Amino acid sequence: MAGETDLETLLESMHPVVRNGEYVYALWPHGRPLEGDVEAAVREAEGLTVVLRRQEADRLGLAYDFVAAWITLQIHSALEAVGLTAAVSAALTHAGISCNVLAGFHHDHLLVPAGDAERALGVLKLLGKGIVLRSEQPQDRPEILELTAQAFSVSPVTGQPVAGTPIEVGLLRELFASEEYLPELSIVAEIGGDIVGHVISTRAWVGELPLLGLGPIGVAPTLQRRGIGSALMKETAVRAAAAGEPGIALLGSPAYYRRFGFVPATSRGVQPPEAVWGDHFQLLALPGWPDDVRGTFRYAAPFERL
Repeated sequence: MAGETDLETLLESMHPVVRNGEYVYALWPHGRPLEGDVEAAVREAEGLTVVLRRQEADRLGLAYDFVAAWITLQIHSALEAVGLTAAVSAALTHAGISCNVLAGFHHDHLLVPAGDAERALGVLKLLGKGIVLRSEQPQDRPEILELTAQAFSVSPVTGQPVAGTPIEVGLLRELFASEEYLPELSIVAEIGGDIVGHVISTRAWVGELPLLGLGPIGVAPTLQRRGIGSALMKETAVRAAAAGEPGIALLGSPAYYRRFGFVPATSRGVQPPEAVWGDHFQLLALPGWPDDVRGTFRYAAPFERL
């Protein structure tokens, strides 16, 4: 049976699955007969590289450094298919996940750091929907501002059309130029190279404790309720935790944001900038959150000028 060659079909039908166990790369000792349960091998001028389960490498006394999860893309891709490996590698690179690719006759196989397996699956499932998440670049800003104008053309508070340019557009423009701007926490979602979603988190404080203030977050109106906003929220939390940020605060619907782990900020000792915000001002405590935090939240300077 011939393999699939159409890139769109390949991406939509990848169905990535993680094999059980952990896998490693090892250099097979020169002159030693090959033995054991070797999953893959590559012969080079410098020697024979083998891929096998970690426990098997330990049994055979082989040295290794990289410990990986093995993900199989279950679509039967043709060996001459163009673009699948590049698309997968690019999406994982944007997520900061290293990837080693093995091509079999029937399937492509990805070896990613064992601790990144679940996140890599999430990236691949988004890619299957045509969605790629990446850091915002300065050249993206006109498109992001236009997206924001569309996303907030109807007030999330009143449900009525907004007259003129939404205030979120001006706020975002100022945040890009502010001292509190954090490049890696300004994230876009793309479909087919077009920006369809954006979220930004900027430096904020409670007393002397630095943390993050999230917003605005916007998704193209025609693509809302398709998981793009959720993907941007989850990516923000992952990046913030990896950067050692203690927490993220935002103003929004408790019914929506509690699914991401947000709770009323007051339950964590953090008071909103405006008391009337009540439980709509929420906090996501990350692993570095100190238990003794008390104080009023302070957003980046552009928020103060609203």
